[in-house]
Amino acid sequence: MEYAANLFFVLAGYRKAGRSPIFADNQAVGNMVDPFPQAIVLTAIVIGLALTLLLVAVAIKIYEKYGTFDITKINKLRG
Repeated sequence: MEYAANLFFVLAGYRKAGRSPIFADNQAVGNMVDPFPQAIVLTAIVIGLALTLLLVAVAIKIYEKYGTFDITKINKLRG
């Protein structure tokens, strides 16, 4: 789902023969690409990576504490 949302924002920001939004004295404002969808996609990628790293850290802590990922064995250890 995350990839689909990122693809949607990339396609929403696409402009045929678009230029980067860098202003210069001799450049017209005409066909510039909107940088907002690019920023949203970059933010979504960073948040997705942070969430993945958080889940990996939790999994490592569970394995260090219980020595297994099997939920039935973990439930038996808790009483």
